[in-house]
Amino acid sequence: MIPADAEASQRQALAAYRDGRIEAAAEGFRQAAQAWRAQGDEVGAAEALNSLAVALLELGRPDEALEAVQGTPEIFQAAGDLQRAAQALGNLGAALEACGRREKAEAAYRRAAEGFETTGDTESLAYTLQALSRLQLRQGRALEAVSTMQVGLERHRPAGFRTRLIRWLLRLPMRFGG
Repeated sequence: MIPADAEASQRQALAAYRDGRIEAAAEGFRQAAQAWRAQGDEVGAAEALNSLAVALLELGRPDEALEAVQGTPEIFQAAGDLQRAAQALGNLGAALEACGRREKAEAAYRRAAEGFETTGDTESLAYTLQALSRLQLRQGRALEAVSTMQVGLERHRPAGFRTRLIRWLLRLPMRFGG
């Protein structure tokens, strides 16, 4: 495949994903990754593999998603793309969590949050901290989960009514606890 084929596969896969044709999207992302790799473009391949991982998670195939996303954060990091490295770490965390590897998922989410903090992407940081909070809650670490969620909500700008209400509710125990 030539680079235009990789780009075309990527565009078609994104269109399929937006249309809800997740299986077709996954196949398109897989083809795009192969085409980018054949051209020696590891960053392009990593981008397609991250999209593939998201699609595979939606399809309920976490082991395949984990296989697809592994190693991509390092590719973006080596290319100096801290934003996509953080996104890939978030995808890695989601795949690890779906595979039941919670400790490794937590570590990936924390690294993703650090990356989003570095790039100043407060929206992605907030979503990542919320995912980490949900993971902590599933592990029975309720106080830590509340604290993490509160930090995530504090970083979410602009805060809508719902976010402000949740922040206020999360602060209540602290007010009564001294």
